[in-house]
Amino acid sequence: MIRFVPFEKENCVEVVAYDSENPAGTAKFNVEGFNMSFISVKCTDDIILEGLARASMNYAANRNAYIAKISKEFDAPAFRRLGFEGEKILSVEIPEALMSGCSGCHQ
Repeated sequence: MIRFVPFEKENCVEVVAYDSENPAGTAKFNVEGFNMSFISVKCTDDIILEGLARASMNYAANRNAYIAKISKEFDAPAFRRLGFEGEKILSVEIPEALMSGCSGCHQ
């Protein structure tokens, strides 16, 4: 079972994905007003990465964030499936991304 655990750090929030007790990926982000920005994303499994993105956006939405942003350097198919679009900075409205269907659930 995969679980996603948020940790509040001094200048950001880090969500860690655990497969059993083993770390399977991380996402770091910050929330400023109505925006949340991913600072770093490290995960080799695309489905777990989608879960990290969803968990991070849900955490941010619960703190009044409405728009999620990520740098092009962290772009991955999981972010595109969630609706992220743009050139250098990709963004999506968090409610729309969270309402999209889970891509891993239909296999």
